[in-house]
Amino acid sequence: MKMVSSKKYSGVYHTVLGDGDVTYYIYYRDEKGQQRKDRVGRKSEGITEDECNRLRLNAIATAKGGGPPSYVPLRKKNNIVTLNSLADFYFENQSTANSNNWKSRYERRIRNGIGEDDVERIDGKKLEDFRQKLIEEKLSPSTTNCYIDIIAAIFNYAIRLDVHKGRNPTKTIKKLRVDNIREKFLNNKEITDLLKRVEGDPLLYLFTKLALSTGGRLQTILDITKRDIDLENGIITLKDHKNNSTYKGYICDEELADLLRFRMSLIGNNDFVLYENGISDVRRHISRKLNLVFYDLFNYDLDQTDANYRKHKVVIHTLRHTFLSHLAMKGTSPLVIKRLSNHKTMSMVERYAKLNPTAGKDDVVGLYSEKQSTP
Repeated sequence: MKMVSSKKYSGVYHTVLGDGDVTYYIYYRDEKGQQRKDRVGRKSEGITEDECNRLRLNAIATAKGGGPPSYVPLRKKNNIVTLNSLADFYFENQSTANSNNWKSRYERRIRNGIGEDDVERIDGKKLEDFRQKLIEEKLSPSTTNCYIDIIAAIFNYAIRLDVHKGRNPTKTIKKLRVDNIREKFLNNKEITDLLKRVEGDPLLYLFTKLALSTGGRLQTILDITKRDIDLENGIITLKDHKNNSTYKGYICDEELADLLRFRMSLIGNNDFVLYENGISDVRRHISRKLNLVFYDLFNYDLDQTDANYRKHKVVIHTLRHTFLSHLAMKGTSPLVIKRLSNHKTMSMVERYAKLNPTAGKDDVVGLYSEKQSTP
């Protein structure tokens, strides 16, 4: 059969079958520079030249990135392109930890709802209604914003690769105000109670000690390897994924040093310190078990309908907040707190300064005494 080139798009061809149907093909060069010819599908299956061009551009973009050509024909339902179709296209071409987390969220609350809608009919009003349902489910403002961010990313990706020719409807949605400040931190008795509760679980105990000693975030603690620990000087090199940097933490007591010394004797230089045989997802294991402990010790009597519930609830991040709060109460300078927390700005540290009850005392005592030197 004669291959006929498209008059509209480069690299798009078709053949006319005996029954009058049309089969479409695309030509492009792969990551090795070799010519490729791929059959896309038939006109009777809903394939068009526009669709072929979209697939070809995506294949070229993927090939230039050094990976194998990857494209996914949009799945149509009742002759419309749904948000689910754009989402499948987006997640098929993403492979980061964040995109995997987003995919899980998409499956949980978007796919069987607004995901089945025609993308041409998804507008600001429909998204506002979707968001209101999330609010009614008692999701936090930050989590609710995240779902809108997921939809925004899907539309942006589709528009950039010429998959969707409309506009991104999330542009009209103003994000909910998020109050990320947590007021709750553990006092000395609560720290003792927590350590006593988890001391029977070596993995939880070591994690808790490391978190209280370094103030590292969850993933920061989980990413500590044997190579990152300098026992002689009591230093731990920490990875800050939020700021894409590394910084130094310190071992706070000899007990933690002994725990690390024992762990390090069992593993290689590049192995993670926090591991346990038979546990494939250490992050999930620690999160699940610690949240149960936090509930039993601190959260059981909190009112979830209280506007300040989130501020008072103890979570894993509370361990970081506890570390920084106790530094401030001890009189540690804000600059040192900034360095130990690896915060990017002083504004993030200022909230801890108010916890130091003696801040400014040395400047005030004797201010008007006769011994005060005059300029």
